[in-house]
Amino acid sequence: MKTWKKLALMVALGSLAAMTAEAETRGVTDDKVIIGSHSDLSGPLASWGVSAINGAKMRIDDFNAAGGANGRTIEFLVEDSQYQVPLAVRATNRLVQRGDVFAILLGTGTGHTLASYEITDKLGIPNVFPLSAARSLAEPVHPLHVSLFVSYQDQAAGAIRYFKTKDNIETVCLQTLANEYGEEVTEGVRAVSEELGIEIVQTGSHRPTETDFAGVSTAIRNADCDLVYLGTSGRDTIALYTTLRQLGVTAPIVGNMVSYLPVVATAAGGAMDGLYVVTPVVDADWKNADAFQADFVARYRAAFGQDPTVQSQIGWIAADLTTKALEKAGPDLTPDSFMQAILSIDDYSDPFGGPSLSFSAEKRFGGDSLELLQVENSAWVERERELPF
Repeated sequence: MKTWKKLALMVALGSLAAMTAEAETRGVTDDKVIIGSHSDLSGPLASWGVSAINGAKMRIDDFNAAGGANGRTIEFLVEDSQYQVPLAVRATNRLVQRGDVFAILLGTGTGHTLASYEITDKLGIPNVFPLSAARSLAEPVHPLHVSLFVSYQDQAAGAIRYFKTKDNIETVCLQTLANEYGEEVTEGVRAVSEELGIEIVQTGSHRPTETDFAGVSTAIRNADCDLVYLGTSGRDTIALYTTLRQLGVTAPIVGNMVSYLPVVATAAGGAMDGLYVVTPVVDADWKNADAFQADFVARYRAAFGQDPTVQSQIGWIAADLTTKALEKAGPDLTPDSFMQAILSIDDYSDPFGGPSLSFSAEKRFGGDSLELLQVENSAWVERERELPF
């Protein structure tokens, strides 16, 4: 490691030790640890937030039923942010001031989590495994932050490298949400395009609430690019993709993990066929489920009245990693011992069949690889595994 990185890490760890002196008893009793989440339960990213929280609750309920770890069970408090930054701030304040949480888990959104950090960092509260792959949420290294995923920048790099090799693309069009998430996607596309000598011939952004993409799609069609890359979510992905195809755009259209949703694949009566995503998380093969997966599906359906999604799996995995860290941290649970326990997790095997996860003091993004999927007959189908980025 470079000297300046070592120095930054030492300073960060020293700061954590100082913060721990005040924060080590917060949210921790002899028989309980309080963990909170600010999640989108009713806004434009509720398809992510609700399913992830459901999966986390399943793992936490099982953990508690088994007696917890070191004599402590988890009290899980969830606040709805509606995918609005001001509401995420309010939710974090409620969790900190009223809930007295030990840690924040699965905060939804990039700007929302960055705003939450402003509160939790000052109090020495771990804020881990957000529902965002933004690089800014885990880099530069901070003693209280860690992410499950491969970053949005690296997802873009994986996609564009693949199509450069496969189709020798020379031009790219880019359309993203007009927020911090979109900015991070744009950064990734620009970096890999510059490296590979690819020209970005059209860029655009839109608000999460926008529904009319005729003008945007016309501009993309007129640019006649070799690849269209989307930094979008759910409804906007559907609207953009269908409009682009209706206008005659035939170039490959690729999204990232945020648009990897069952509703995206099944929307528009089959009109989503052909859409690609590059993602570090992959839905389980439920048709060939092993004993664990079959039990998970049956219990999820019974508890929530619907099938689990990849977001449900993400929530379960985030909660499972949290329980493993609580156990490994030992009876003397502090933010420092908790974070060190997370960072010691290596080659975590995803029980749903996705890529492995590993962490260290220098590696704060757990994802080890990417996969390329495509919609075929209204379902996501694997095209490539172990995609380099």
